[in-house]
Amino acid sequence: MVPLHNALSLSRYALTPVVAILAFGDGASAIAATVLAILVGISDFIDGPFARRAGDAKPLGALLDMTGDKVFLCTMLIVLAVMGRSPAWAAWIITSRELIVLLLRVVAAEHRKPLPIATFGKLKTFMLYILVPIGIGDMSWQAVWFLAIASTVSAVASLVEYLVKMREDLAQEFLSRKR
Repeated sequence: MVPLHNALSLSRYALTPVVAILAFGDGASAIAATVLAILVGISDFIDGPFARRAGDAKPLGALLDMTGDKVFLCTMLIVLAVMGRSPAWAAWIITSRELIVLLLRVVAAEHRKPLPIATFGKLKTFMLYILVPIGIGDMSWQAVWFLAIASTVSAVASLVEYLVKMREDLAQEFLSRKR
């Protein structure tokens, strides 16, 4: 049986295409997409505490958790950009940042070091979980733009934070590949 915290993480993968498709609809579809997006956001904030409380915080669960939120949020940023409800540049920059961080995680794993947590990355994720339902519901373009700008700045700041924390490992990786 899959533990509750992992089921919550896996639900984000399953709900991503559902929310994306519903977001393109009107009326009840848009309301359903908005409600599901809020539930996905809540699931991201409670699965970790559930795992720790159960004494079952493991690397696989952490990977499912962090990847699930990135899959959901990047997909929804792209959907909102296609719908004209969020700036395309935010989707492009944030999705690119996520791919670069994925590469940094690979480098960190090769050096047997966990990638340190970036405070700005947590802030970015929080703001995006607010942006997505507002954007789906077409509630306030001002709020979406503010959150898009703030999330993008946080994303870039967290990428810089990662690069600074990993500069020695990245230099070693780069130098070892040149030989």
